[in-house]
Amino acid sequence: MNKAAYLFKETFHLIKAHKIYFLAPILITFALLALLVFYVGPSVIISFIYAGI
Repeated sequence: MNKAAYLFKETFHLIKAHKIYFLAPILITFALLALLVFYVGPSVIISFIYAGI
């Protein structure tokens, strides 16, 4: 099993075991934002930050 899958599995086990379900949408949003920056490139995202959007 690769490290990313193991980390994903353990994170959701932690959320389920300690019943901190509010954390799941936050982590999913951060993961999607990281994928967006990785695939699109940081220069496109930085232009939206400077524009205030």
